[in-house]
Amino acid sequence: MDFIFECFYTDTLDKISRNGLQDRSSRRDVLDHLNAIIGGCSDGQNMHTEEVARIAVLSAVRYHREQKDANGDVCLMGKYHNILYIALRTCWDWGVRDSAVVVVLLEEIYACEKTFERIFLGALFGPNAPHFIAGWRSDFRDQDENTRAMVYFLHHATSLDMTLPCWIARYEQERMVKFIDIPIESCGRSSPLRVALQASAPDLLLILLRYGANPNPPDGGSSAVLALLDKLTENGRNYVYQNVSCLQILLRNIPMIELPYKEYDREPIIYSTRREMFFERYGRLLIDKIIPKEQVYGVMSLRHLCRCRIRDLLRHNGQLPDGIDTLRLPRRLQRYIDLMEEIEGPDKDKDNDDDDDFPTTSRASQKKKVTKKGTTLESAKILKPIEEEDRPTTSLAATTARTEPTPVVVVTEPVATTEASDAVNVTNTSTELSTTTSAITDTTTTTTTTTLEEQEQQLDQQLQAISMSEVKEAEDVVVSISEVKEGDAVEMPVPSTTPDAEDEDNDATPVVIFDKPFSL
Repeated sequence: MDFIFECFYTDTLDKISRNGLQDRSSRRDVLDHLNAIIGGCSDGQNMHTEEVARIAVLSAVRYHREQKDANGDVCLMGKYHNILYIALRTCWDWGVRDSAVVVVLLEEIYACEKTFERIFLGALFGPNAPHFIAGWRSDFRDQDENTRAMVYFLHHATSLDMTLPCWIARYEQERMVKFIDIPIESCGRSSPLRVALQASAPDLLLILLRYGANPNPPDGGSSAVLALLDKLTENGRNYVYQNVSCLQILLRNIPMIELPYKEYDREPIIYSTRREMFFERYGRLLIDKIIPKEQVYGVMSLRHLCRCRIRDLLRHNGQLPDGIDTLRLPRRLQRYIDLMEEIEGPDKDKDNDDDDDFPTTSRASQKKKVTKKGTTLESAKILKPIEEEDRPTTSLAATTARTEPTPVVVVTEPVATTEASDAVNVTNTSTELSTTTSAITDTTTTTTTTTLEEQEQQLDQQLQAISMSEVKEAEDVVVSISEVKEGDAVEMPVPSTTPDAEDEDNDATPVVIFDKPFSL
């Protein structure tokens, strides 16, 4: 079966030009032919497709090495190197589970390029962005497929603790760096984690950290945390949500934020001065609680410190994230160490309740109750004057109604035939009634707590100063105003002035219709 794939690679590459595999569509055509051969060999040899794909990948690696050795251990690049990316896509399509084969393929790619940017750039910026950054297009359809493929290769590389020699310009020496921390050549030789921070991609940052990316990248750059803090302070107090999420995820992996400004002109700076300088530059982030003060000035919880230490040990041994499942811990703590879940402290809610800037639900509900209470008091203020205003105006009529169940209007003559002098008397009587009513109103307002009997006594005392004729005329006007409406018919028995006429006029009950009600 190895011979079949060697013949396929030789015949295919001999028919195309040197840059014939530079185009993505050309690579897909070759990949389709290779997949057809893998499927046919699997059916003919009665083998699993994953095993046949593994053989095809190893054949591609051998073909590349033969061409490289024939050129004096120098890669010819072009189609002879792009055959490795066809094998890379074959691993992903058929799900090769042999980590040793995948690592051999990755090492062969790194030996020629000294970077893995064609694996990371598609996940960071999408399938088309690498064309403008590095001059090539990703072999995967979209950014989601790029991300899943990146996780696939991260899984196999970390399972074997894959480390490669990398030249660090800052230290002017070559150091052994893990696969996940290899700098990206097209991005200023920055590590994938630093590029994810610059791209404000919290989801990719979480994936990289879970699979063992160093929170302090060994690419020779500045501190990743301080670089992110500088990015947050660019727009004042207008913080981008993605940047805040990246900071929260990054702070889960470091025990403390190391203060900068260690020395000036090769002279060390004392801690108090460094602390003041840090607050002058990033004080707004502390005030707005973007960064916890315990992680800068104080001491973090023992739970957080233990998580950082456990992750450092597992990262050093190349056991992230699979090694977390081997720990004899509850599932919730395993997820906490794996950065998939946060465990809040017991004093978290108490701290939030004491904070006025970040109120909790209880504080919000308390404010809501105060507002509701204020509305009730205000409505009471509106209703109270109305009640006090209604009492004095209706008290006289109510008292009259209680003392005389059947109110009778007493007049000397029918209203329809009253003379002008009587109208003048009624007007004067109405004026006196309004004065008397206002006095009664003031008295009734000040004695709202008195009983009904006390109110009647006070009214009787005030009415004694008025003559009987004026009282009768006042009762006449009040009853007519309170009970007679426009167009109503009122039966008013007219009492006689002499005892002899009582029997004669009992049957005579004149009816008077008021065209307009009286007004005071």
